[in-house]
Amino acid sequence: MKDASEDKIIESAIKLISERGVYGMSLGEVALAASVSKGAVQYSFKTKQALVEKAAEHCLKSISDALFAWVDSVSASSPARDAVGALADAMLGDGTFLRVFIAANGSVEPESDFEAALDASMSEWNDLIELGSMKLKPELAARMKRLLPAVIPFLSGLAAMNADPDYAKEAFTAFILG
Repeated sequence: MKDASEDKIIESAIKLISERGVYGMSLGEVALAASVSKGAVQYSFKTKQALVEKAAEHCLKSISDALFAWVDSVSASSPARDAVGALADAMLGDGTFLRVFIAANGSVEPESDFEAALDASMSEWNDLIELGSMKLKPELAARMKRLLPAVIPFLSGLAAMNADPDYAKEAFTAFILG
């Protein structure tokens, strides 16, 4: 069972990974940001990679939860601009979680369980986006289906650029709606 200091460590790691990437942060910096000793970080997470994976798991779940909420909220009566904007909000939020996903993806060992978890999350996200899209007006649903392979890469690019959330939402909406 996680304790409060472990939660603070994970939150601090998410922030640092989002800002600096996996290779730009150290366990000592995580400890300092979490206001715990480096020993506490090493006790909870035996390696930096274990901490990165735990932080990424938190981010993957948060994005999935936001996409589930998006699927629940859209319908054929949803204005196209609102539905697409809400999808951008679900995937990006403030960009932190998607930036952690990108950074973690760059640090993954090939054919590891972590690589499989990242791949499974991306597959789930694509499925959720497709499912939500099918609930929209037929014209928009068809357009979303055609553009589906580009949705996550496009949003990931915006997150990687650390784009302003309003700009990112507008750029994504323009990309989808034309």
